[in-house]
Amino acid sequence: MNQGDITRSGKRRRRSIGLLFDKRGVCLTELMVSLTAGVIVLAAALNAFNVAQVHASKQQKDLRHQQDLRLGLEVFEQEVRLAVAESIVSATPDEFRFHANISAHRTMTTGSVVLGQSVISVKDGSGWSEGKTVIICSQQACESHRLSRSGQQYQLTLTEPVASSFPDGASVEVTNRVGYYTKRDENGTVRLMRMVDGGANTLIGDLDDLHFTYWDGYGHVTKQPSLVKRVVLEIESNHSLHKVMREVSLRS
Repeated sequence: MNQGDITRSGKRRRRSIGLLFDKRGVCLTELMVSLTAGVIVLAAALNAFNVAQVHASKQQKDLRHQQDLRLGLEVFEQEVRLAVAESIVSATPDEFRFHANISAHRTMTTGSVVLGQSVISVKDGSGWSEGKTVIICSQQACESHRLSRSGQQYQLTLTEPVASSFPDGASVEVTNRVGYYTKRDENGTVRLMRMVDGGANTLIGDLDDLHFTYWDGYGHVTKQPSLVKRVVLEIESNHSLHKVMREVSLRS
């Protein structure tokens, strides 16, 4: 190999090495730019995903709350309609308590009930729980008693004997102690509580405020339970844009 070939060969090697380094430099820069752009796009995508997730979670929470609100108000309306003015125990802005037969347990005697009797024959007493309060009524009088044991198909057993006589066909029905009242936790969140015969549970939770008002037969607000004809429940919640109001007329 002559001197010229050696020189040309060396130039080619240097040129190849230079191109190789140039290509490596260009690829690294492009890679860094691409990675940076990718990180930005990924961060934007994650932020958008988080925003969408928070929004979807809020919508689901609002939807569940609206469903709970609707179902709770349906229960409230159905039970308050069973009340009469004479059965109201308490009527204040924070609570409404009354007696009503919410389980629709009714029957009649199938024989005469005499003074001092504690076991009475009825058409059907099955499903009546021990400890429930029952009212026995004739055309002349009514008496309230508690069951000493669960009702049987053809008889009811009372804790105390009757103080009056009742004819065959006298009405017998359960009366429940029902109450709706507000309960506020340490964070100021309000719940609508429902109580039946001493057992209480949350009917509607996560509320801002609620209160009861009472109206008489002339359309005036009243505080006297004996005059109440309508009960109005107003609810404020951050899950609703507007106040929720339910107006329920009592049984005549």
